[in-house]
Amino acid sequence: MMLELRKTARWATTLGFAAAVVMGAGSAMAQETSVLMMPKIVGVPYYNAVKLGVDEASKELADSTSVIWQGPTVDQVDKQIEMIDNALAAQPSVIAVASNDPAAIVPVLKKAKDAGTHVMTWDGDAEFREVFVNFVNYDDFGAQLVEEMVKQVGETADVAVVTSTLTAPNQSAWLEAMRKRIAEKHPGINIVDVRQSQEDQQLAFQQTQDLLKSRPDLKGIFAITTVALPGAAEAVKQMGLTGKVAVVGNSTPNVIRPYLKEGVIKSAVLWNPSDHGYLTVYVARALAKGEIKLDQEFDAGRLGKFKPFADSRGLQVLLGAPLVFTTENIDKFDF
Repeated sequence: MMLELRKTARWATTLGFAAAVVMGAGSAMAQETSVLMMPKIVGVPYYNAVKLGVDEASKELADSTSVIWQGPTVDQVDKQIEMIDNALAAQPSVIAVASNDPAAIVPVLKKAKDAGTHVMTWDGDAEFREVFVNFVNYDDFGAQLVEEMVKQVGETADVAVVTSTLTAPNQSAWLEAMRKRIAEKHPGINIVDVRQSQEDQQLAFQQTQDLLKSRPDLKGIFAITTVALPGAAEAVKQMGLTGKVAVVGNSTPNVIRPYLKEGVIKSAVLWNPSDHGYLTVYVARALAKGEIKLDQEFDAGRLGKFKPFADSRGLQVLLGAPLVFTTENIDKFDF
């Protein structure tokens, strides 16, 4: 029993948090599952919204599961690798990471798995993992972004893309899906440039300004990170191009609400990030308990039952369909 106490304390200490330190032997034995949940970057509005769901699920499962939220302050996979490597000394039950690079993170995930820790991904997938908690079908999401752009610019237009990095797995998958939809349904839409902005709103602002100055014929900007969309919208606004250049992408409602109401953007595509965080915690717990199996339902609290399905890398759990924010529904959401 004292061994369990020391292990639980080491789990909190190793990760640099005062969370999950048990005050009694009974509590230590009860918290049988420990989860390290790692976003791509901490401190940005999107992942703050994810953490609301993480905290909600953690509270519901507190008798059996401890969750540590830890991530880098910059969206660099090297920082994620270092943090995961350091965490292995605490022997977490599960590491759930939103990967910044699907290939580079593989060695440390394999190391974790060899050490007896379950490995899973969410938000950003990796080339090695047991299960991926996806927020939305990539093809559906990319198609929805294209359809929102076509509504505003018509069937013939030059457009550009502001992404995070070309190696970010969800970003590259969305871009591929967007190109596929354009080729199949809207061949007059021409993506003339793709710029990287990390997860940096100011850099997205600057990249958008540069694009609009160097290509005055642009009719639209796809801004496909939650910080790129407000950055691109602000650039369009400051350059006096509201209503002349369409800005389409994904972000959280509290961040984009002013731009929607001012007409700088007409819509934004997302999902409920809080629900995604909540679901990921429940998947991590089920994975640790051996309940994540092909086509077998498991319980995810208030979200109900989910059934994992097979993909090319293992198993996947899907949150749901894309959610489109407009002026008509934006005030219904607060995150």
